[in-house]
Amino acid sequence: EIFKTKLLLMGKDVDIIMSKVMDDKQMLAVMDLLETTCIYCPYYFSHFLALRIVQLSISHGVSVNTAYGFAYYSCILCHLGDLCNASKYAKFALDIMQRMQAREKYCRIHSLLYFNVFLKTNRMHSCLDPVLEAQHEGLKVGDTSYATLCAVIYCNLAFRCKKKLAWVKKVLIDLKKEAKVYKQESVWNLALPLEQAILNLMGHADKPSILDGDAIPVENIDSYMANAKRNKADRLMCVIYYWQMLVAYMFDDIELAIKMA
Repeated sequence: EIFKTKLLLMGKDVDIIMSKVMDDKQMLAVMDLLETTCIYCPYYFSHFLALRIVQLSISHGVSVNTAYGFAYYSCILCHLGDLCNASKYAKFALDIMQRMQAREKYCRIHSLLYFNVFLKTNRMHSCLDPVLEAQHEGLKVGDTSYATLCAVIYCNLAFRCKKKLAWVKKVLIDLKKEAKVYKQESVWNLALPLEQAILNLMGHADKPSILDGDAIPVENIDSYMANAKRNKADRLMCVIYYWQMLVAYMFDDIELAIKMA
């Protein structure tokens, strides 16, 4: 499917792709269904749906869903190590979104691009403001789930950009309150390991090499990981392992860091 998509896109720029706009109501419904299913289905299946969005956009014309398809396609290329084309089609996605005036897609497209492609192709500091802007746009159009995801991404980027820990902690607390207002605690769970890691680094943990403390919503990190496994929350599990590995390494618990890796 990837090879087929590459062949379909060969020699085509944004102007050529945008020359035909989809107007068939049935196809527009199919595109909406593909995008929605792509968002909520397992990641190993979502690749095929995103590629199908791109393919249908070439054969039947572009729709408001086309930008999301190109954004996802650029992420696939990024994971395959093709950073040049990943960056190219990421810019296609942003251009198509703007031309189609698809502001309701702004948040989800930016969450894909700025935590995957642009994180590898651009300076990390340059990703901060666009992600925060995407979070604000998401709230404006009622996409609270992806707005919260952008908030999580923003906090992670701020930490990686070596912002002061106290500042990142304050931002985390403010955005956590916002997530609760919009009932997005399940998405905000992805930021809790980062919050606890910051508390550990600031000296607010009994055992600094262990990701235990006030930010973890259960009695200890083992229970937290067990809950994530039981709920098949794979993305949360990856986040927990990452931050546990990091604090273990920083506080010289190499054995635990290797175990988490």
